[in-house]
Amino acid sequence: MIPPAGRMIFSLLFLVSFLAHAARSDNTTLGIEIIRAHFQGAGLVPSLLANFTPTALLTATYTGGGIVTPGQLLPKSWTQYAPNLTITPANITTLLNEKYTLVMVDAWAPGYTDPRGQICHWVVNGVTIQDHSVSMRGSVEVEQYRGPTPPSGSGPHRYVILLYAQQFPTVPPPQGFPIQSNDPGFCHLADYVKASNIGPLIAGTYFTVEEGVASFTPSPTSPVVTSTLLASGSSSPSTSTSAGAEAHHNGAFSSSSNHLTILLAPFLWLVAL
Repeated sequence: MIPPAGRMIFSLLFLVSFLAHAARSDNTTLGIEIIRAHFQGAGLVPSLLANFTPTALLTATYTGGGIVTPGQLLPKSWTQYAPNLTITPANITTLLNEKYTLVMVDAWAPGYTDPRGQICHWVVNGVTIQDHSVSMRGSVEVEQYRGPTPPSGSGPHRYVILLYAQQFPTVPPPQGFPIQSNDPGFCHLADYVKASNIGPLIAGTYFTVEEGVASFTPSPTSPVVTSTLLASGSSSPSTSTSAGAEAHHNGAFSSSSNHLTILLAPFLWLVAL
């Protein structure tokens, strides 16, 4: 027979665990809304993707550069080696596939397109998720990671990292891959996704790299106001800078923690009695 004090402590611990999980879930949901809004505001939807409805957060971390915020302008020197990737699902049912396909493409500067498609900087089939990290163990690297090298004056190139669910053990590479020289490897992302039967798209992020001063005027992009997302809980794109998005993201977690403290106060008082 568990004494009353023991039952109270057990209930308290259960409540703490439940509310902490709810806070993390809310934070992930907000992060997904933020990245969706960034993809819309940067013109990646519909110029690169017909739509973008991620079910997880993909985070890239470059050695020496830290965690990449959506759309962050990075020095080229920071991006010459493959980043570490972590993924946080919106819910436990999101990551059920055993294997995934990882793709990184140069989607050019906003407003510019190339009839040859995008430049593929990284294509890996059969990656897995191990403790929230994207693992390359046992994968097939169709195109080794090649760091961004945008031509000088060509504007802020958008480098997009995408994680697709993989339906079959093997996936045919994009047409013309793997490339056999140092020439850029062009591919049409939409055609590759369709031909290889990968999908759905689970998560994505992007950053920008620019060399020199743009010799043309890139199309304007829309910032993301995360306060609008927080207030409405809407999945529609809104507007703030990447730094602002991170601040609001952290603010949401702090707010959840405050709610947690308020909710626990009566239970702590009872235990004290």
